[in-house]
Amino acid sequence: MGDRTHGRWSFMIRIPADHWLLALRTVLAVWLALFLAMRLDLYQPAWAILAVMIVTLQPVMFTGGTPPIGIIIGRSVARLFGTLFGAVVGLGLIALFGQQPMLYLLFSGGWLAFCMYWVMLEQDEYLGYVMMLSGYTATLVSLTAIGTGVDQIWTIALARFTETALGIGCGLLMHVVIAPRFGSRALPGALSSFLSLSARETLASLDTPRSRAQRDDGLKALLATYQQFEKLRGLTRLETRRLSHFIPALDRFAADGLALLTTVRELQTALDYLRACDDGERWLNQLATAAVPLLETIESAPDGEPSERLVLADFDWDDTTVEPRSRARAELVRQRLGEVLGLLQHGRRLRHALEDPASSRIETLPRDRRSRTTHNEHFVARFNAFRVFVAFELLGLFWIHSGWHSGYLAMMLLGVFTMLFAKAPDPAAVVYQFLWGSIAAVIFGGVLLFLVLPVINGFPLLALAVAVPVTIGTLLTPHPRWSAIGLAGAITMMTLLNLNSTYTFAPARYINGGLASIIGTLCAMFTYSLLRQRSPGERIRILMAAYWRGLSRLMREKSLPNRARLESRLYDRLGRLVALGGSDRALREAIDLHAMALCVWRIRRLRGALGPHRAEIEAWLAGIGVRLIARERHDPAVWQSLADESIAWVERLYHETHLPIASIGEIAMLGHLMREAPGVTLEAHANAETADVSTAATTGESRHAG
Repeated sequence: MGDRTHGRWSFMIRIPADHWLLALRTVLAVWLALFLAMRLDLYQPAWAILAVMIVTLQPVMFTGGTPPIGIIIGRSVARLFGTLFGAVVGLGLIALFGQQPMLYLLFSGGWLAFCMYWVMLEQDEYLGYVMMLSGYTATLVSLTAIGTGVDQIWTIALARFTETALGIGCGLLMHVVIAPRFGSRALPGALSSFLSLSARETLASLDTPRSRAQRDDGLKALLATYQQFEKLRGLTRLETRRLSHFIPALDRFAADGLALLTTVRELQTALDYLRACDDGERWLNQLATAAVPLLETIESAPDGEPSERLVLADFDWDDTTVEPRSRARAELVRQRLGEVLGLLQHGRRLRHALEDPASSRIETLPRDRRSRTTHNEHFVARFNAFRVFVAFELLGLFWIHSGWHSGYLAMMLLGVFTMLFAKAPDPAAVVYQFLWGSIAAVIFGGVLLFLVLPVINGFPLLALAVAVPVTIGTLLTPHPRWSAIGLAGAITMMTLLNLNSTYTFAPARYINGGLASIIGTLCAMFTYSLLRQRSPGERIRILMAAYWRGLSRLMREKSLPNRARLESRLYDRLGRLVALGGSDRALREAIDLHAMALCVWRIRRLRGALGPHRAEIEAWLAGIGVRLIARERHDPAVWQSLADESIAWVERLYHETHLPIASIGEIAMLGHLMREAPGVTLEAHANAETADVSTAATTGESRHAG
């Protein structure tokens, strides 16, 4: 007995103080929302509590603790607008199709599918959240009206929005008043880490040749620090006005940060080839003498006073005594090192300005935002919209033709869960956790509704009774293993509880509603299990094919895209490849692919300096583009052949004294990158996974036939 008691107390001690503080905020927000809802005699006070729980706990599932106040503000505003739009659509659905169940089913399912398609494509987190809320709030409002009486649709829609707004306001108030956590305060430190690590990686590359494993580790750490900076940058516009005038400069450096990642990788390749020259160390030492002091200063003090911009001087050499190969490779290193230094100095000016907003150097920061674009996986969005529509229609047909009165609750939870977790890597597993949370909520809610609430009198006892499940759900949510169970319990319980009629004893209706909630959760899980998303291998193959098509257009089309838009689109697509590939080699290949596209862009931009060779080189590039999209898989031999062609061009152009050495260096860099066989590992991973799936399917069919 003593050991068990000691175990319980040790578990309570192990709960971090941050989680207890989160529970305190949530309970106080729930109490305030419940008090105001009952004081104002609103339609369903449980909806206000539900809004508090979702706004507070849903971000906790992904942060593992108290989320920054910027996330809470963004989610709150998005939920407010999403609920408003969804309520309006719900009114329209009932007004138009309230007496036509089949038409209602068709159009409400179509609205869900439309919102799901937008959610899957939209990269802005908060706009996507608005569409998510619009999708399932429309079904919540309209289905509640169908289940309780169509004549109350206006009351239900108004109550849904009013009580959601009340819950959002109470939750936001408690997060602002009680120990608010400002994520944007860590932004300067994240920027310092990114600049310092970039300078350190550049210094290490200049110092000695590094192994591939060392480079991969460095790029991985560099990408992680950049992603942390990018994550915190999104909070500045929501959390503080002190940094509001830095938003254009931060957006600009976010794009420049992508260029810095790629340029460091290209610099490493250029250094390898320069060191292979007999006199390579001579020219490298000349560059290092100029660049190393600045790099060491940025590494040790990224937030220090910015100096005058360092521009690497041109090489002072005799064209007749220095071999063309050495000149081209040394010039390429000078250009890439100059780009790295320029980007680091830009970042240092921005970092210093963040520390000293009154500095006169703020005037030198960019005032215009760079355009950003993303690669949209339309096939993923279409499939998710399709499976939501099919599941909603099938369950709706069963509900209508069976005469199941509480079936609308199952439809509601199906819509909520299919929208909430469509972007999860394994949504079926998440909904499976929610299933256990729903079952626990039905049991616990029954105890609360029929055994506890009837014997209490007054608001204080009601608040204490509600605080127990709220505290349990809040303390469970930060833990990955129990997070879905905690949030599911909150959603299901608040869906079933009717705090305006606490003394109504109707166990049959409650049990029927509880079973409907569990069945709706099961239907969402079966939907994700039976209609599975494309495998990572299939998605990699489709993304790679889209990349080759884009690269082919870049090699052939006369007009060049804006570099910032090209970089951001490449980064978005290749970032997905890294996530799906799941290895350090995939990261290196993704950066190589990014670098190769930018190298092609530079060659095309400098095409005017190619003189009489311009038409022939452009035709050669266009031919490469055609060959790239003609293959589904590019083996190393193909890349070796293309690299040899590139180097042959370089060898031919070395003797053209009137051509800029920079143009020759870019063609050489393209050949060096091709020699690394970019994309081969990713394509092999995609084909291997597809083959495994096909083998498993064939084996399964054979066993079934046997």
